Amino acid sequence: MKRSYVLYTTLCAVVVGLLLCYVFVFSDEEIQQQIASTFEKIDIQTSHQVTAIPPVEAAQDEDDPDTTDALEQIENIDEVYYSDTIGAYLVLTDQQEFFEVSGAGSRVNAMLQLDDKDKKLVLDEFIGMRMVSEDRVYAVTTTGILVTIEREDGLWVERPRKQIAGLVSDDQIFGLGYDAETNRLLLMNRLADTPDLELLYIEERVVETEEADDPKKEKEETAKPDTNSENPDSAPASDAVTEPPKTETAESEETVSEPTEVVAKEEGEAGDQSPEADEEEKEPETEWALASRKALSADGMSASIQQKFERFAGVGLVERQGRIYVLDSEELVLYTINPEEATINGQMVTPRVYASTGMFLQDNEIFAIVHPEVFDLDAFVSVD
Repeated sequence: MKRSYVLYTTLCAVVVGLLLCYVFVFSDEEIQQQIASTFEKIDIQTSHQVTAIPPVEAAQDEDDPDTTDALEQIENIDEVYYSDTIGAYLVLTDQQEFFEVSGAGSRVNAMLQLDDKDKKLVLDEFIGMRMVSEDRVYAVTTTGILVTIEREDGLWVERPRKQIAGLVSDDQIFGLGYDAETNRLLLMNRLADTPDLELLYIEERVVETEEADDPKKEKEETAKPDTNSENPDSAPASDAVTEPPKTETAESEETVSEPTEVVAKEEGEAGDQSPEADEEEKEPETEWALASRKALSADGMSASIQQKFERFAGVGLVERQGRIYVLDSEELVLYTINPEEATINGQMVTPRVYASTGMFLQDNEIFAIVHPEVFDLDAFVSVD
């Protein structure tokens, strides 16, 4: 009897606990959204890690068929970005190669060669890279060329390059950030021969040209003579012709032919409308241009940091909790920027990051790229 009592009591407690857990925990909309986003992130990471075609030729080994050896082909790293969304590293090299490396740093998931052949805008050294969605990556060069890389059918492909409009010769840009609320890119800028530092906002705009209106006007002008050619004055002449009396056979043949003519006419109209429909569905041409400049104030800096700031040379940019961080690996100073207040301050960091070539954010921790010769997780040193 006692055993049955204990068993039923335990079952009741478990059931009540599950009900209370559902009512107070899983019924919360925020928690449901977090659970949904977690499963969505798992699906995204799985789709990136499972590739149908080996992206990089690795050493042939029947016992170990993965692409671990392909990591050796990643040399002279220019930029690194870690995406928590897809759980992978994105890498750009001096050879204009784009790699997607697994989060464990053990294999290459995908690779893309950025080719200058038949391109009007030739690439230079990259100064920043940013993933804005699970299937879109932006990168910027020292000359202000914006490179767009998108994932299509499981493969990374490059979209047409664009020159950022509005930059001047005195601009020395570096780093790349992204404002998700306004869909704008962020660039750091050091004016030549000055200690002034700026935050540049770059936005995408629709290119408005008068040429887009000319074809419509031509179509309207071409259409007017066609409508005028059907002059009602010519109707009496056609009515003057006496038509022979219709027989039943002729009437039946005409009745049968009318639907055929209607169908043919509708097909002809549909054929005439298809080019216009394609023209309407065509996306408008856009450009990336400088939207605004925001000068940063360094009034709150200490005297020692102020002296180092006068020799400032930034090598990277990351965003964390509403702040922007920029590293000066020569002076060993990590600068913190408040975009809303337009202020900048700095603090000394470990000498281990000296002469690093860039930095990235992973798991809310800032890492510097100390040894860019090859891709190795040991070559990334924590800045915090």
